[in-house]
Amino acid sequence: MQNLETIQVFWPAAVTGLVCSFLACVLIVATKRWHGAFSMDSTCGVQKFHTIPTPRIGGVALLVGFLAAWFALPHGFTSGTATLLGLILLGAVPAFIAGLLEDFTKTVSVKARLLATAASGLFSAIITGYWVSGVNVPGVDWLLAFAPIGILFTAFAVAGIANSVNIIDGFNGLASGVVILMLLTLGAIAYRVDDTVVLNLALLGSAVVFGFMAVNYPKGHIFLGDAGAYSLGYYVAVLAVALVVRNPGDVSPWAMLLVCGYPFIETLFSIYRRASRKRRHNPGCPDASHLHSLIYRRVVSRKLMPGAPAWKRNAYTSPFLWVYSFIPMLGAIFWPESLGMVVAWLVISFFVYQRAYRRMVRLGVFFRKPTC
Repeated sequence: MQNLETIQVFWPAAVTGLVCSFLACVLIVATKRWHGAFSMDSTCGVQKFHTIPTPRIGGVALLVGFLAAWFALPHGFTSGTATLLGLILLGAVPAFIAGLLEDFTKTVSVKARLLATAASGLFSAIITGYWVSGVNVPGVDWLLAFAPIGILFTAFAVAGIANSVNIIDGFNGLASGVVILMLLTLGAIAYRVDDTVVLNLALLGSAVVFGFMAVNYPKGHIFLGDAGAYSLGYYVAVLAVALVVRNPGDVSPWAMLLVCGYPFIETLFSIYRRASRKRRHNPGCPDASHLHSLIYRRVVSRKLMPGAPAWKRNAYTSPFLWVYSFIPMLGAIFWPESLGMVVAWLVISFFVYQRAYRRMVRLGVFFRKPTC
């Protein structure tokens, strides 16, 4: 009952964030002729599947939405929510700036962006007081019990999730849709353990991202860009850490890995694929051999919608991955405290991914040569 009462008081802030995020996206699209020389994402590149240059500064609209929601929060009734949101937004500054610089200049290295997201993870752990101090592994828990090691581990984990969300940001609505599902999953777990602060922030984040997605999907009038993808990945990761720390015993840290299962698995497989001796690719070098790219080329473009406009084929790709991303999330929702069930669902998710990928390869999908 307390959760329901809190949501009733909280929802106007979420609506404010949604509306402001949507309007900021519309404004960016409407004024692109003035800033397009700097903000447009070109159609050239191994990972480009759109046909019209498009603004890639959706992260700016998301920032507007989050700030508007923070100002609209009832700071008295839900002071914990407002305080934690303010600290999370403050911690996001390094990742957001590095991503925005890349969106405008296209010259920021992968290593620099990785370090920036790690800096955000480090900063947020220090100012919020939430960091991973145990993962239920003997020996490792002894190390993580030392605050400096636990904080550094948390920074690395946050950076990994932030970059994994950027990796899956390849089609209209793909990354934003997956992030919404991840936040709703965190919200469902928070509701189960009666954590109203994380529940509120998960719902608020979902609302803000939905405001962006209304302009991004299905026609792709605006893209997340690096600032948007890194910031959303960071937001999800920090909320996941907070949920674990605030509810010891009720939420396993491994369950949070299930929440982020699809981007996590995609990232691990991409690193393996790029670094394998057979291909001899730099792990940080982009390519068009991600699962979502293969589904787009082989299943959607060649089988389901071969004559459809490019934007329709683009948009039709994302629902396949939305469905897949929900497989590991189910394990986190129903068994957030069980290490055994978490491991079982991770194995299932890896198996489904591997079988789907092999199926795409057997259908004759070629691998494009990566370009850095």
